[in-house]
Formats: sequence, C-alpha cells, structure tokens
Amino acid sequence: MNIVILLVLSLSRPQALPVGQAELALYRSFLPPAARAASVVPGEEIPGQVVVGFEPGRSNDACRWIAALGGRVKRVDEASGFVVARCEQPAASLSGQVPAGVRYAVQDQRVHAARIPNDPYFLQEQWDKWVMYSDKAWDLSAGSMSVKVAVVDNGTDYTHSDLRDRFVSGHYGYDYVGMDYDPKPDNPLVPEAFHGTHVAGIVAATMDNALGVAGWAQVQLMAVRVLNDSGSGDLTALASGIRFAVDNGCKVVNMSLGADGTIPAVNEACQYAQDHGVLLVAASGNQSQGTIQYPAALSECVAVGALDDNSSLADFSNYGPEQEVVAPGTEVLSTGPGGAYLYASGTSMASPEVAGVAALLFSVDNSLSGSGVRAILAATALDKGASGRDEVYGYGIVNAWRAVQLAQLAKAGPVPSPATEPTPVIVSSGAFELPGWAQAAAVFDCQGRLVTRGDAGRVRLGAGTFFVDCSGPGKRELLVVRSVKARR
Repeated sequence: MNIVILLVLSLSRPQALPVGQAELALYRSFLPPAARAASVVPGEEIPGQVVVGFEPGRSNDACRWIAALGGRVKRVDEASGFVVARCEQPAASLSGQVPAGVRYAVQDQRVHAARIPNDPYFLQEQWDKWVMYSDKAWDLSAGSMSVKVAVVDNGTDYTHSDLRDRFVSGHYGYDYVGMDYDPKPDNPLVPEAFHGTHVAGIVAATMDNALGVAGWAQVQLMAVRVLNDSGSGDLTALASGIRFAVDNGCKVVNMSLGADGTIPAVNEACQYAQDHGVLLVAASGNQSQGTIQYPAALSECVAVGALDDNSSLADFSNYGPEQEVVAPGTEVLSTGPGGAYLYASGTSMASPEVAGVAALLFSVDNSLSGSGVRAILAATALDKGASGRDEVYGYGIVNAWRAVQLAQLAKAGPVPSPATEPTPVIVSSGAFELPGWAQAAAVFDCQGRLVTRGDAGRVRLGAGTFFVDCSGPGKRELLVVRSVKARR
C-alpha cells in the first residue's frame, strides 16, 4: 500500500486556488437554465419498434390506434407518457396521421454503453481522485446516505463487497431489460457486463473499509438497468429509467452511455428530471470526434469529456459546443462483478467522476437544485485550453475541493448579486482596459454565455453588465463590468 500511495502522490495535478467572492459571483451567473434542445435527432433506428407519445389519460387511445395499424403493444409507460410497440409501418409514414390524444409517433433508436477503447493505459491505482483533489475535498465532506445517485447503465453487482453498503436492502433499483427489481447483470462473464458495476464504484465504492478502492461519495446508490450485458439497449428504456430515478428520490443520475440521436421520450424525461431539481450527468462519447453524443448533448445534461493522465483531452474523447466539463477517464480502477477490481478507460469513466463530486455537493447542501450544483461545478472548474469555456474542455477540469468549498460558502449565506458583488467597474461602452498582469480574458454576460475573448490590453464591450474572467501567471480574478453608453 505504501508503494501505491507514493505512485499516486508523485503525479502532478493542476494548481488549484481556494474559492472566494469571484467564484460566488460566477456561480450566480451560471444559474439560469439553458435553452431546450431539438425534439428529435436522427440516430440508429430500431426496425419495427415505434414509440407513440400520448396525452395524459389517453394511453388506451394510443394502444387502439396501434392495434388498428396492425401493431402490437410491447410496453406502456404511463408516467412518461409513451407506448413502445412493434409495428411494421415506419414511424415516418405515421407522423402525419396521428389521432386525437396522440402527441407523436417516432422510430425508437439504439443506445449503447460508451465503448471502452482497447488502447492500454496503465497508471497505478486511483490517480483520478488525486488529480481532482479528493484528499482535500474529503476533509470537508465524504458524502451522506440521505443522497441517492442512480447508475443508469447495464446493471450493477450490488452484492460486491465494496458496494453492498451503498445499497439499501429491497431498494436496489429496477431492470428495464428483464422488467424486474433485480438490476444485476444477467451474465457477468459477458465482456462488457462489468460496465455498470465499474461506474458505480467510481461514484461510491465504500471508503475506509480496508478493502479495494474508494468511491467519491458515501451515498446511497440505485441501479437502473437499461442496457443488456453487452451494453446495448433502446432509448425508450433510457427514458423510463431516468423517470424511475427521479420518482425514487435520486438527486444525481449518471448515464455512461450514448446514442447518435434522441427522441421526445428521452427529452421529456430529461426535462422532467431538471424540473424536479435532479442533476443529469452523461458521457460525451468515445469516437474521437467533434460531436457530443446523446443524451449528453441535450441542454438538461452535463456533458463530460475524458482526460488522460497528462490532464489533456484523451485521444478517444468526443468534444463539441455542448462539452461542459472534463474529468479523468483513462485506466481508472474500480469495482467489477463478482468482487473483482479492474481498470477501464472511456468517457464512461469520466462521467461518474463528475456524478460522484456532484453527490458530495448535495451532501453538503441537500437543498441545492440540480442547476445549482451544475453552476458550482462550472464556476470552480480549473480552466483548461482556450480561456473561458471552449469546445474541448468546456469550463475545465472538475475540482472536488473547490466545488465543496463553494457549496459550503453558498450555504452559509445569500449569494451576492452580480450587480453589487464585487463592486462593478463602470466604463463607457466600447472598450475595457484589462489589469496589467492579465494575459487573457473571457467575457460572459449575466446568463453565463461567452461573449468574447481578449488578450493583454483591452476588450471591446457593448452596453450592459458583464463578467470579465482575467487570468495571468499564478493569478485569476473575476471583474464585474457595467458598460454604459458614453454621452455626446
């Protein structure tokens, strides 16, 4: 064990300064919710499987319509408002003839676990936790069983000796593949069957039990199985799984899976979660491309990219405008079925790193909303790449220590209004002179949207109130600038 500790501590990690008033103001600016995403995005369709959305109380109308078309109902989800049916007619031919009480008819789409790259990386033990400042975060909070986290995946071995204390007997979750309350993998020998158990261990493997690994937060887990042992499933199961997690009191939902497109049922489930204050965290995908997979690409989800052990974007990780934060995702050690421990790489591993830190924040203040936790993660991330939010690293590397600090500060009293704290700098519209030490600056509006970037010297501003995130050697400062029109 001493050798392991020395190897972990020998890793460099990004410099992280304590949080203060600047982060409080930035946190406030990130709170307004983002715009909704489109209703349907084309992906890998499932031939013969149609999703029919219905109005409240009109499921019978939808079922009768399906029967009239020669289809067969497979499953009715009253809570989510849709029917899954076998129907040889493609949904595209039905969309223009939906009867009263039916909201939509679309083709179901395939969803897969974010696949594990076969390029071997090796680094001893839990370097991921070290890079994210777990040691300092755990000094402030180690989690609470009053917080529930859903692992929406391909099943979790809740009997694992490092996970069993994180589950409540009789409340393990639900299996939307087998349609029962036993969300373990059916056959642990299938190569990909480890996936959900591995993800669960990253979030919440038991600490201080002299066994195996330590998860991020000592919280209650719920396993929601929406993928089979091989990591394949459908979007309707995902939609039902999200709603199940919300209705059963989960504060965080981790989705280490991805699809090329989305359907209304998934969008509505994600909106339902957001409306109930639940944080959705999802993997950006492992295709090495500039397109974020769904559901991560939806505005209700935190899209998480993966870092390698040099704190650079992993070569397999996706990126794009929806990328929100990044976390370690190569050769992460965690739990496996049957009491095993194993290494795995992928955005599937990065996503639960963020979900676990989010669980710590809810443990500090269970009154936080999902949007509030999301804002804290963004405001305390360590900027990486281009100054401010960018398409590769998003807001930057999630830092657990800074995030927990900010959650404690926000809980201690009212968050200062951006208009009064810190004191705004009043300038005439057109230009703002940066501090002499600043080498770069990112300008955000009051909704947290990036307006422009600038280098040493000055930045151009229109009229309004802006947050100017200045950075230089060993220093970072957030300024509130109120730009007014010059009188003539």
